[in-house]
Amino acid sequence: MKRVAFVVHAGRAAALEAARGLVAKLAGRALTRQLPNESIGAEETADEAQFAKDVGLVVSVGGDGTFLRAARIAFDQGCPVLGVKVGRVGFLTEAEPPDAHDLIVQVLEGKARIEERMVLVAETGGAPGAESQWALNEVIVEKRARHRLIKLAVRVDGEDVTTFSADGVIVSTATGSTAYSFSARGPIVTPTLRCMVVTPVAAHMVFDRSIVLAPEERVTLDVVGEEPGVMSADGRESVELPVGSSVRIAAAGRPSLLVRRPDAPSFFALVRDKFGLPGGSR
Repeated sequence: MKRVAFVVHAGRAAALEAARGLVAKLAGRALTRQLPNESIGAEETADEAQFAKDVGLVVSVGGDGTFLRAARIAFDQGCPVLGVKVGRVGFLTEAEPPDAHDLIVQVLEGKARIEERMVLVAETGGAPGAESQWALNEVIVEKRARHRLIKLAVRVDGEDVTTFSADGVIVSTATGSTAYSFSARGPIVTPTLRCMVVTPVAAHMVFDRSIVLAPEERVTLDVVGEEPGVMSADGRESVELPVGSSVRIAAAGRPSLLVRRPDAPSFFALVRDKFGLPGGSR
């Protein structure tokens, strides 16, 4: 019997209720697993170190933030992730709670539509103890001091591109182009496109445009000047970056697997809905 692991927004009562309902419906069809801080009636409880072991599907119940956490766990196991939306409209969550059970069954039966998304891996140099970071949305290198700027030299495949004097630099996937990168005036990119988007944040210079890179290229951000920085991936805890350190970012060797429902709205329908854009009639 296949295992279905649930990652739930434990601080949101509606998410816990939705997860409990899904767990109950799966009784006898799949083994269910929960994290220690979640009380959703699952048959198994495991910490994050063992959570994804022998799992065939990870289900996120909450918003986009919960989904990013679940996607990281699913990626480690090489299994798909399904986002169940509880709250505001997002770009990553896929199904409303009443529709999620049927989608889970389709995954268990091998009939679900699965979409591949490029992910990033970031490795640091000159930052003692820092581990490699994984990101479905973006990797950010930014200033540590509020009233200072950071200088980041950008290199692509070893070639100098420019040095940004800015609040920071975002390297996003196409999936992450509608997240922090969008807030920094980066382009909206169709999420299935394999690319990296390098976007400065509040650059104090004439050139402040995004640069779009091919998936096989590698981008390096060197911390130069006098101000240290911090790096974070998908909003997780920051890594300290002293002056002279660097962050090397490249596409991971395999994609993240996202479950899509057959009647899912198009990406551009989500864009119109999320940002309140006019359209849909002539």
